[in-house]
Amino acid sequence: MTVELFKGFAYFFYMGIFILFWVGSVLFLKNKSEAFKRRYIASILFFALILHFLKLLFPPYFGDDTAIRKITPENICALSTLTFPFIFLSKNRTLKDYMFYVGVLSGLLAVIIPIEALEKDAYIFAFDTIRFYVHHIILTVAPFLMVSSGLHQLNYHRLYRVPLMFLTVLGIILINEIILIELGIVQMRNMDLFDVESYRNFSMIFGPREIFPGAVNLLSFFVPTFMTKIPFGPFAGQIKYWPIIWMLIPSYVFVGGLSFLLSIFWERKHMKTDIINITEYIKKNLFLERSNKK
Repeated sequence: MTVELFKGFAYFFYMGIFILFWVGSVLFLKNKSEAFKRRYIASILFFALILHFLKLLFPPYFGDDTAIRKITPENICALSTLTFPFIFLSKNRTLKDYMFYVGVLSGLLAVIIPIEALEKDAYIFAFDTIRFYVHHIILTVAPFLMVSSGLHQLNYHRLYRVPLMFLTVLGIILINEIILIELGIVQMRNMDLFDVESYRNFSMIFGPREIFPGAVNLLSFFVPTFMTKIPFGPFAGQIKYWPIIWMLIPSYVFVGGLSFLLSIFWERKHMKTDIINITEYIKKNLFLERSNKK
């Protein structure tokens, strides 16, 4: 039995576990003290962190000399696993905003479309499949609990910072990938530097990939043409996306846009108040302007 996208017992079994853990955790923490909520959320985050390193003791990583790459920040969710426990314990509101929006969005996407787990064994002792779901379920549920339990207050006025944090994360992933390549831990698929498929291309740091039909066209629509070509040197004019920089506008459109939609549920009263204040301000100034004209 393997995990198959949108079908089969395994896919819906893990989806059911995800929903049960999410809803169960919300209900479990409902009448608990703030200290207990903090301990619970911190515990599941640190459990995911420990599991992130312990996986090297199990197949398919055990005995693989290059498996060390799997405990580095090689993609968004890996970096989230490494940093979320400490972000949660910090007092930085911007980092916690990022933790909530990107954690919920990326974790939810990974559980619904589990690309890394597809076609893998899904039996009860299939460690890597179970590990994949445990990590991404926690990455989704823990940030949600942080906000739903009142331990962190969102403010949609800070939303503009989330895409900036996202781009910073992509920068860390890029540096990590370059180091892994230079150390020989990761090999490029081939030596065609102008083919985005030459790279492992985690998180699309080297350019857009066809993760779903039309994805490349959709993402490229928001990328200025000059960011898709080499500007100088003997290869000037060759098609090659500028690493990470090409994501500047798409990150605000998609990460920022989805984060805004997610914030509406939590910030609707704040937004309503702002709309009323802005409306009153406009009316007041418009009235004064008309009075002055008279």
